[in-house]
Amino acid sequence: MKSGSATINFQSSSKVPVQGHNLQFSCLVVTTSQDVNYDTTWYSPQTSGEFGKCYRQAMFCTGGTMRRQLTADVNGSYLNIQVLNRSLDEGCWRCIYTATGQAQVQADLNVTVFTIPSRLDFTQVPDMDVDLSVTSARLQCTTSGCTYPPPLIQWLTQSQTASSPYEVYKTVNPAVTGGSCVPPEQLYRSTLDLPQNTTWSDNSDKILIFSCRIEYPDSTMNLVTSGSHTITFAVRVTEAFLQLNNQNITSTLIVNSGEPVTLICVTGTSRPDPSIVWYIGSRPMGSETSLTFTPSNTDHNGIIYCQAYNIDPTRKVDSNKPSLFVKVRVTEAYLKQYNQNITSTLTVNSGEPVTLTCVTGTSRPAPTIDWYIGSWSIGTGTSLTFTPSNTDHNEVIFCQVFNIDPNLKVDSNKPRLFVRAAPKILDVSPSYKGYVGQYTMIQFNVNSITQENLTITARHSNTSGIHQGIIQPILLYSIPVNSSQIPTPDFRATIAISIMSENDFGQYVIEVKNIVGFDSKNIQILQQITPEKPFSFHSTNVQEKQLSLRWQAGYNAGYTQTFIVEISLDNITWNNASQVSAGNRDGWFTTVIEDLIPGSEYYFRLYAYNINGRGDFADVQLAIRTFKDVSASAGVGVGEAAGIGVGGIALGLIGAIIVFTIRIHLNGSKSSCFRSKRRTDDAMHSYSNTEMNPQTVKPIYEELSKGNTEPSVYDRISPL
Repeated sequence: MKSGSATINFQSSSKVPVQGHNLQFSCLVVTTSQDVNYDTTWYSPQTSGEFGKCYRQAMFCTGGTMRRQLTADVNGSYLNIQVLNRSLDEGCWRCIYTATGQAQVQADLNVTVFTIPSRLDFTQVPDMDVDLSVTSARLQCTTSGCTYPPPLIQWLTQSQTASSPYEVYKTVNPAVTGGSCVPPEQLYRSTLDLPQNTTWSDNSDKILIFSCRIEYPDSTMNLVTSGSHTITFAVRVTEAFLQLNNQNITSTLIVNSGEPVTLICVTGTSRPDPSIVWYIGSRPMGSETSLTFTPSNTDHNGIIYCQAYNIDPTRKVDSNKPSLFVKVRVTEAYLKQYNQNITSTLTVNSGEPVTLTCVTGTSRPAPTIDWYIGSWSIGTGTSLTFTPSNTDHNEVIFCQVFNIDPNLKVDSNKPRLFVRAAPKILDVSPSYKGYVGQYTMIQFNVNSITQENLTITARHSNTSGIHQGIIQPILLYSIPVNSSQIPTPDFRATIAISIMSENDFGQYVIEVKNIVGFDSKNIQILQQITPEKPFSFHSTNVQEKQLSLRWQAGYNAGYTQTFIVEISLDNITWNNASQVSAGNRDGWFTTVIEDLIPGSEYYFRLYAYNINGRGDFADVQLAIRTFKDVSASAGVGVGEAAGIGVGGIALGLIGAIIVFTIRIHLNGSKSSCFRSKRRTDDAMHSYSNTEMNPQTVKPIYEELSKGNTEPSVYDRISPL
């Protein structure tokens, strides 16, 4: 037995066997044995037995007919059919390979005998190109001629671009239409209905040329309609977005309250035009492509968007949804204190901090706030804490605000400030003169913006007596402000103090008080008297050319007083030797007399004067002789052996008596050559012993008390 294997390649000379055409079947054998002797047996669809057999080695065949002839060669056997007949030739043909020592191999070939129409035609087409977003379309194509088997008709599309390829839109089994064909051949028609608003499969924007085709296994035999038709597909809206001034809105939409805004809802390509509804939040706002609306404060933080659809109302598309930031221009402002509106004058206390709030109501963004008192800028921000002063009295206070346009500033209400302040004593004199048995009138000016409980009193520092004063406005009203007369803050105060005894002189406290506070000043009421005579007048440290004189001041009622020491050589003619300014001090005073002649005798006497005039001489008058050397000294005073009383002279000598002369320039006949030195280092001057009355002393005293120490002033007391 010979081994090996074989395969059969059973094929037709045409992929589309056509009725009446010739056809060849090939049963080709491929074997692994080169010297195998085999045969092939053919079976036809219409016979149950053999149709014929072919022998490889002999290369001849048996069986067949004149129309269906068998042939063979070294590669296999062949069946040639002339004028295909569907009833005889259509069906399953079989070729069987048989070889000694090998398995039998069988191959089948199923043959369909086609009847192909002469052409494929559009039988119903629209009059013009169809836009499916506007209307529907119906296309029909029909076989022209009988057709077998029933064909599959393909509806083809092609873009409008030249030479673009065909695409199969749809493959359908056509319907049989009437005709004179003999079954099973028939006339066939395919209908393509495109309803209105039909979209392309991916909803893309398509404008396509339609045709139809019958496709056969051999593409060279395909039939395509000679005509075509253009169809524009609908496009369902799938997106929407908002624009302002042709710019996409990508974030928060900032608008001004009360100012119209126009937005556009852009949907891109869509057919038909979509229906659009505008919303702010859930509130419908309009139904056009564009929306013009006037935002209000209630729209703030709301979302705005458009909603669009054009084919299926259940498939609505929302645009982007920016939130609204509604800018509200500030249009009003008012002041509050302690959460209460300030509706009239604002009463405050000088020096005490005050906090106010500027309330602007609804505004967005938060406004810029400036604070003013009058025309003075005093702060910024919602609240203001300031400390009022007297200069703020009667000024207006307000806040000024803006938040969108700095040229549109808004002022709040403008209450006038009433600054309550403690009174102020302006020009009271530190001292006054008085007489026992009379009233001393104390007058001065008072500034008191606050007039509630305004009183004035004077209280003696050593007694419990209180003197009540009276106050009167200097002017009843100040200059009108905004057609309103403002009460004056300036007053003239008068206190009449009764001087019943010397105990009523001395220091007083003047006090002016109102509901806010008080002011006080210390004054003195001085008895209008000349100084009492000094006492304890004596000498110390008598030397050859100088000596010291000491004494105590007498009562002076608090006036400023000056002491005059006079000198004489003969106790008859007197000249001024020293002047000591004591002010209003009490106690001990000392002066040094210099440039004396050693061993000479001098007389000294002492008095004081003030603005009211000259007092009496001290009870003691001194007679002193200077020493010839520093080891001796003499002093004469009350109670001493060498003292002299007023009206007589007693000369006591202690140690050596030195006679000296004093040059005295008196009335052009005598001259003096001595000088005095005070412990206080005041300037030293000489004076005449000419008597002075108060009318002479007073103007000189006033000049001296003012610090005028020119020699001409002293010359008016005693010219040298």
